[in-house]
Amino acid sequence: MIRIRTLLLYLLLGALGVAALASCAARMPVDTEIRARSPEDQVVVNLRFVTNRALARSGSGAGYVGGDHGQLSAGFCEAAFEAGDRWGKILRIDSAPIESVLDVSPEGRLVIYVHGYSESFDRSCRRAAVLQRRLRLDDRLILFSWPSGSYVSYARDGRALDESLDELNAFLSLAIDAVGQDRIALMAHSMGSRAIVNALKRRDSDPGRFSDAILLAPDVRRDAFIENLQMLQRKVADITVYTSDNDLVLWLSTVVNVSPRLGLAGDIDIDPDHAKVIDITPTGVSFIGGHLYHIFNAAVAEDLRTVLGTAPPGASRAWQRVPGETGGIWRLEVR
Repeated sequence: MIRIRTLLLYLLLGALGVAALASCAARMPVDTEIRARSPEDQVVVNLRFVTNRALARSGSGAGYVGGDHGQLSAGFCEAAFEAGDRWGKILRIDSAPIESVLDVSPEGRLVIYVHGYSESFDRSCRRAAVLQRRLRLDDRLILFSWPSGSYVSYARDGRALDESLDELNAFLSLAIDAVGQDRIALMAHSMGSRAIVNALKRRDSDPGRFSDAILLAPDVRRDAFIENLQMLQRKVADITVYTSDNDLVLWLSTVVNVSPRLGLAGDIDIDPDHAKVIDITPTGVSFIGGHLYHIFNAAVAEDLRTVLGTAPPGASRAWQRVPGETGGIWRLEVR
């Protein structure tokens, strides 16, 4: 099993290196239609975003990148999906004042989502649009997109994330003023989970606590999370961590960083009253690499809808949480 996993890690690293051979980009204003809507487009998602990227049009055509640090800005991204299409495509991106992005329904929680490593702006919008659709978060999910996008420079993305913490916290303060801190759920994937933990470490004057911190496949040192857990529990009402032993990307990160990652399944000593770890290993691998289960895994989507209160009234569950041997640890298994 170890040899097979090692081989898969090398194949994954090679694939990422090939994907890095992207063309350079030229500057282009954001308020531009990228593609016209097609008769085959069955679903159109209007996604809200806030970013500190200096956006640029990719040399290959329709996609937006944005690996450079820019000023905090906001807008709306329109993504379309054909029947059976799991990836979607961007139709247009429009800038707007941050205040308009924060003009959300008074019902339910506002979810602020921070993406992970190696995502261009175009890709982060498409994936966030899929997430918004699957979690039934129409008009209540806001993507925070930071200057990621380099497949071959993991360290560069880590520095870009650290340099984005002030803008992320500025955005969080605006969101608190707009909707109230107890109505804001923080959700992050992979490396984006570091942004949530490290941004909260800098916040000492908030009036209350955020409703949730939901860390999906977190590329965070396990010991660093445990060290910061009491701090997180003071600033967040409920903490949910999703882990998987099938996540090859985090196995690779463990090798690169020479430290176990929080997103790999394992026992963690936590306070079960304020934090839960959900091991989704029994649900299998829904996509190559096992890292994008928040996008493609139906069991995880079902569980997230329950956490966020967006499941349809009376909906039955196909998957259930089964208590593990350690308090606060659960396994997601078929009902």
